[in-house]
Amino acid sequence: MKLLSKINRTYFKYGLIIFLVADFVIISLSSYILKQEMDEELRFEATELVETFKKDNSIHNIYPTTVVEKVDANYKLVSISKDTLIYNNNQKELAPFREYSTVIITNNQKYKITTRHMLMEFNDIFTLFTSLISVVLFLIFIGFLFFTQRLNSLIWNGFNKNVEQLKSYSFDSHIKLHLSETKIDEFDELNQVLINLSDRLELDYKASKEFSANAAHEIQTPLSIIRSKCENLFSKPNLDDETIASLRDIYLTTDRLSGIGKALLLLAKIDHGQFNTIESISLSEIFNSYLNSYQEIIQDRELIVNISETQPCLINMDKRLANLLIQNIFINAINHSSKGKEILIKLSVDSFTISNQGEEAIQNPDQIFNRFYKEDQNQGSTGIGLAIVKKIADHYNFRMTYLFKDFKHNFTFHL
Repeated sequence: MKLLSKINRTYFKYGLIIFLVADFVIISLSSYILKQEMDEELRFEATELVETFKKDNSIHNIYPTTVVEKVDANYKLVSISKDTLIYNNNQKELAPFREYSTVIITNNQKYKITTRHMLMEFNDIFTLFTSLISVVLFLIFIGFLFFTQRLNSLIWNGFNKNVEQLKSYSFDSHIKLHLSETKIDEFDELNQVLINLSDRLELDYKASKEFSANAAHEIQTPLSIIRSKCENLFSKPNLDDETIASLRDIYLTTDRLSGIGKALLLLAKIDHGQFNTIESISLSEIFNSYLNSYQEIIQDRELIVNISETQPCLINMDKRLANLLIQNIFINAINHSSKGKEILIKLSVDSFTISNQGEEAIQNPDQIFNRFYKEDQNQGSTGIGLAIVKKIADHYNFRMTYLFKDFKHNFTFHL
């Protein structure tokens, strides 16, 4: 949720509370003031009636607003104002009135004089004032919303520009990060912190990148020398079986170490974002390409590879990473398939699955994509192939699932 949306929601929430409180207070206060004004008016009318009655000694009752009635000499009444309900013949219901009653004595006779005014019903008062308050507060809210939108566009304009610069910034661009001045102290202070942080991260990034490249290069040189020496020793005459076996182990271990170094360098390059070329790639073409490349191994192990494509499986990514992804997952299926078994590859528009037969499920499926993890401790495996697969999948936000069903290991990639 954006900050402005959160602020507006907060305004709306507290505005609703203020509206309810204001509605109650205004209705109560208005009702009280109206009654006070009405009481003053009723007392004035009662005074006029008393004067008229004393002069004429008679007055016409106008029910229910003006009532004069005789009362007993013992009748006691203090002038009082109150609310009452009187039946309305026209509307056939009880109607609210405000009345004022007082007693006068004329010609030794007590008279009770009552004046009344009809009150607005509470529902009418509530509807009227709630409507008025709603309109006023709505107009205030709209005006305030418009004002905050304009104000925020001015305040956040520089901030949003800097955010776009940060999104497009890359350490590989060799351009120093520059953020626009916003003339707002908090934002400018944040910009300076980000610039300082990017400078330190760029130095760390370059150092890590150089170390990975240098380490891989320096390691490959002595490994090449070792392999070359082993090859020379193989050509020597009169080598016993034990020496040949030792040389073979040295050569294979050196070759494996070289593969590990190249794989680790590849992982580092992916982490550093050095594969950014995007193009539309057909996974079917890549699978068929590697099927031809590994045809000799497949035939030697009498494997059956079937590729089915329900819809063209096209994906936008770096072609080098697409080849590495397919190569490693395909080699993994070949290496872990028994002789004469089937490897099934299913391609659809938004996913692909590669399956190979097996006797039992992987014991630790949550660890198979970890670096150097090997389920069967195969000496020929570096334990990095599936780690490369996961790194590429994570880089493009592919979702991977593993399922063992019907004696098949199924690796599914949701693109």
